[in-house]
Amino acid sequence: MARGPRLSPEDEILWFRVAETVAPLKSKRKKPALQSDETASATEAAPAKKPADKPKVAKSREPLHVASPSAALRRKTPPQLEPGRLVDIDRRNAERLRKGQLELEAKLDLHGHRQFEAEDALARFLAASQAAGKRCVLVITGKGRLGSEDGILRQRLGEWLNAEPNRGRVVAFARAQPKHGGGGAFYILLKRLRG
Repeated sequence: MARGPRLSPEDEILWFRVAETVAPLKSKRKKPALQSDETASATEAAPAKKPADKPKVAKSREPLHVASPSAALRRKTPPQLEPGRLVDIDRRNAERLRKGQLELEAKLDLHGHRQFEAEDALARFLAASQAAGKRCVLVITGKGRLGSEDGILRQRLGEWLNAEPNRGRVVAFARAQPKHGGGGAFYILLKRLRG
């Protein structure tokens, strides 16, 4: 089956946001009633139609039902991503990711971004990094303001990584080692693109 043109990372993000808002339409059709003995005998006794009669095709006033694109994309729900929870990765690479021993091929610094800007920047960064064949990247969220328990970008990162289309790109993520930013940064391991 031939596929259409490949979407740019920005178009793909927009497509998934729109697709997530779509809900399947409810059917307006009534379920057929079970045939009783009386109606069954009446239909058997009814004269057969002449072969010369052309069957009439009823025009449906119902809109065409299209399955939700997001439902089609959700084949198997992958496990929830959490920092340090490394389930879809072999032990050796999980340990190397956790210890910061994988080569960092790209870096995104979200300091100074508002939440919606940071979420969009993250999605674009992950899409571009994966498209470029990069495997391990560093995302710096910052630790938050002095005196606060956690920065908002740091708190929301897991949520953003678990949302589509990001979840389809990410294998795992872990807090960075102090040499790469410590608690204010995260290693993200991306899935390899096939084909």
